Amino acid sequence: MKRSIDATNIHEYLEDDSEPNSKVILVEREQTPLGIPLVNPNTVARKSYVESMELSDAVSNVTTALQANARNKLDIIGKQMKNLHDIMSDVFEETKLSIELHNVACNFVKRPGHIYHLYERPSGQKYLGMLSPQEWQNAPHTYLGSFMLESDSSWTSMKSNSNKYEGINFLKQMYGMSQLQALTQ
Repeated sequence: MKRSIDATNIHEYLEDDSEPNSKVILVEREQTPLGIPLVNPNTVARKSYVESMELSDAVSNVTTALQANARNKLDIIGKQMKNLHDIMSDVFEETKLSIELHNVACNFVKRPGHIYHLYERPSGQKYLGMLSPQEWQNAPHTYLGSFMLESDSSWTSMKSNSNKYEGINFLKQMYGMSQLQALTQ
């Protein structure tokens, strides 16, 4: 379900070339505030030119600051959305790979934590084997890659295995947390 954002012409407020509204809006004057007549209502309500300019500058500065603040927040939201989109693409790719590897021909029970090697016969059939190309020496079939079966039944390419838990690896390096080390070994 898509949600629409009612920004009420926010683009007008966020355009870089737009001039901030510097018109000062003053409070309405009352001749008799709270029923008490003023001695000289014109003198009380009159503002000097300098005061009017200061008010105008303050309104302009606030508007500019709010525009910059909104622009910065929207930039952060955009970056987060891009990051989430990238993560979502990675999830789709990992899921597709895992489904493909689970459907490849195999003559043994696959166990989590073990590394299996993908080969392709000249006929085009792909299959998983336990022997790596180095162990097999002269492998009769084309080697396509090595993959580890994870405990959640997903597969991790051994090429990208070092990046699998990069967040946890970062925390280990930064903080040396023994609890993290115990959980991830």
